[in-house]
Formats: sequence, structure tokens, C-alpha cells
Amino acid sequence: MLDGVVSIRRNNMLIKNTSISIKYKKIDNLKKNYFINEDILKEHFNEATVLPIPDEAPLEIPRIIIKSKNEHSQLNISPIAATLQIDYNDGYEKDWNKCEDYIINKMKIVFSFFNILTKNEYEYIGVVSEILLDEYLRDGAKILAHNLLKNSGESSIYDLNIRYTFVKEDKIFVNIMLQNARLFKDGIDTNCAGELSIDNQVSESIGAVIDINDRYGYNTCKDYKTDSSKLDCIIDEMTEVIDGKLNELIEKGVY
Repeated sequence: MLDGVVSIRRNNMLIKNTSISIKYKKIDNLKKNYFINEDILKEHFNEATVLPIPDEAPLEIPRIIIKSKNEHSQLNISPIAATLQIDYNDGYEKDWNKCEDYIINKMKIVFSFFNILTKNEYEYIGVVSEILLDEYLRDGAKILAHNLLKNSGESSIYDLNIRYTFVKEDKIFVNIMLQNARLFKDGIDTNCAGELSIDNQVSESIGAVIDINDRYGYNTCKDYKTDSSKLDCIIDEMTEVIDGKLNELIEKGVY
């Protein structure tokens, strides 16, 4: 049985990755428009891979893929949306302030490119970060059950997945998914019986996926439009979640 509330320490967070998505009305002649304006991206991104996808293919399929100079991030571009996918290392994975600076600096370049094609008019913008909380923590499922479900431990909960959705300022969705996350030894073969036994388990942590976007405004307001400045509001909210709200949610179920 767990006594009291179990606190998660922010300095033990492992920030695994972040994805920034921008959704816009269809850009006609996407490949042609890319080549006309590609110089905007060249200082920070490598040469693009332009995929041989026919125009009649589904619009959500990326036509252009571009890796950043150090290949920490990848920009995927389709006629109706773009996503910047970032994986962290070199100390960034332990410091959200560094991650935040990286996101802001890279997205300034990305928006410099897309604002020409969209006239800085977007349908909605979103940011998703995946975090592992205290990678050496054990009993992630029990801790979540104890803190959030008030489960005293009499009933055995093996896995737990809880999703919260909040609305901010009648525009922004804040989605937070909490779940236990088991970490196993390297080199195990999950196709073999017994490989996922407790003997091969290194730890059982708590994982969080934080998804913040202004799709609530898009879903509920006719003729809703947003622009690149909305990213600043979303990043500010992400920072508030990581700096304290996530801890409050895990400890008390309070946002």
C-alpha cells in the first residue's frame, strides 16, 4: 500500500520528442512553390527529398521531407499540413528550456517559408510532447491508481491509461494522457515467451503525452482562422504544464 501522495520531481523528466503541426487550406502546386522559396530553409535544413507521389494521392500524404542540418528534426510537408518532428539528445532531453528555444527558433524559419504560401493564415496549430517521468521510478501503475483513482492497492492494476482534456480561453485544447511505462533490458526478443517477465524489467515509470492545440476554436467557431503567433500561446501553455501543472495532475488530479 502507498501512503500519502507520491510526488514526481521535474528534474527527473526525460523529454523524448516533440511534434509541431500546422494545418492550412490546400496549397496548389506545392512542389513548384517549394522550389521557388526553398532558399528560406537552406540555412537550417538539408536538401529536400521530393517524393514521387501523384497529385491525385490523398492530400494528407507528405510530398516533401526535409531533415535539419544536424538531423535532430524532420519537416514533413503535404498540400494541407506540415509537421516538424523533433527528437532530443545532447542534454536537451533533460532541459525543457533548451527544447523550447529549439522549437521557437526552428519554427521561425518554418513559418517564414509557409507564411508566403498561406499568407500567414492557418486552420489550427498543435504541439505534442512525449515525456517519461523519473525514468528510475517503479510501480507507475500503482502510483497513478493510488493518486488518481484512490486505489489503496487491494485490487491489482497491471496497466493504467488516463486521458484528460481541458479547454483554455474557448480556443485551446489541452490533452494530457498519463500511463505507466515499463522499461526492459536491451536486446530482449518480444516474440519469445517469458521475455517480458519482471526479471527483464528495468523499471516501471510514468509516461505523459501532452497535446496542446487550438482545434477547439476551429471545431466550434465558424470561419475560425489562426496565424503563426498562436504557437507562442501554445508553447507557453506547454511550459506551464511541464513546470508544474503536470505534477499537480499526477499528484492530485488537479489542473
